[in-house]
Amino acid sequence: MSDLNLITSRPEPAQWYGRLDVAEALKAAGWSDDDGELLEKDGAFWSVTSEADDSTLACPNDAVIDFPRSTPADVIIAACLSAAASQ
Repeated sequence: MSDLNLITSRPEPAQWYGRLDVAEALKAAGWSDDDGELLEKDGAFWSVTSEADDSTLACPNDAVIDFPRSTPADVIIAACLSAAASQ
């Protein structure tokens, strides 16, 4: 397994586009974007669930984790990468 280094920075408030920081990092890690709203890799699914930037991760073991908008991008990305790697 190779190491993956992701550097994310939250855009300025005027440039905020619904957790784009998380979406771009997951796409860089090989997550696919089939419908523009849901990202998937190895049975794990992540999506933004509200206009307030809340999001959800559905894990391969059927666990569902909700992230409020205040959750740092790095925490969401780490949880998603871990869920996909656990498969």
